[in-house]
Amino acid sequence: MNSDYKDSYIIEGKLALPYQYFAGLTGSRFIRKLRDEKTICGLKCTTCNHVFIPPRSTCDRCYSPISDNWVTLKNTGTVTCFTVIRYEEPYQPIKPPYILGLIKLDGADSGLCHIVKGIAISEMKTGLRVQAVFAKKTTSTIMDIDYFKVIKPKFEIGYTYDQLEIGMSASFSKTISESDVYQFAGISGDFNPLHMNEEYAKTTVFGKRIAHGALPQSLIAPVLGMKLPGLGTMAVEINTRFKAPTYFGDTVTATGEIIEKIEKKRWVKMALTWTNQKGELIGEGTAIVIPPEPPKETCLEP
Repeated sequence: MNSDYKDSYIIEGKLALPYQYFAGLTGSRFIRKLRDEKTICGLKCTTCNHVFIPPRSTCDRCYSPISDNWVTLKNTGTVTCFTVIRYEEPYQPIKPPYILGLIKLDGADSGLCHIVKGIAISEMKTGLRVQAVFAKKTTSTIMDIDYFKVIKPKFEIGYTYDQLEIGMSASFSKTISESDVYQFAGISGDFNPLHMNEEYAKTTVFGKRIAHGALPQSLIAPVLGMKLPGLGTMAVEINTRFKAPTYFGDTVTATGEIIEKIEKKRWVKMALTWTNQKGELIGEGTAIVIPPEPPKETCLEP
């Protein structure tokens, strides 16, 4: 091809081609539901049972006509993938940087692309739960959904029954001081001279004061309640056999390990051990606990 145009000249520049996209009958009904009722609707294929959003008049899986099979969807969903928009263009709805996510709404089988807020860009990840926030002022566009905000549990609970696995373990360590023993005596009401009186303790087989047995035993509480299964755990039964005394200044490590999952009740059984700084076993036992249930969701404000 001859590209030598001697009778022509070139002017460099940009050509703007503005255009408008019309939603059509199906898309218009979708937009009107957003605008007038703050409701997100999709179309369901009765042949393959897939629900599509944004709605379409024909199923793109089996090509059945579905334009009359409207269903109302929840305004919550899950982010299946996302990108971060960092460049600025005139058509963008908000100033970058911002997160653009593909959201699979609860009850739908396809994804809706929209803005995600309520989380730092550095903390964004797939699998997050989100909820639609509708715009206060309507635009009769998809932006009648202002954005989706991230949902998080009301409480940062520990492992649920389904998340726990046999062999998982956690520990907590603390050095037992004289003040710990005195405070524990005041709390428990146990002022046994074996714990409180050095002269008396010298006459015993231990030769000096020892901590209450329940004091190192209580160190399993932060394991069960804070680490494994964690926040929200309820202990049903704890059995302990003391193997050696705990002296003032000893560092005790309490450890819990999942050894059985009780499917019928959805409880777990744990093996418990207590050791000192020398690695000596000072106690062992078992616990049966009820792991926390998945919490209800609440939204993070942007």
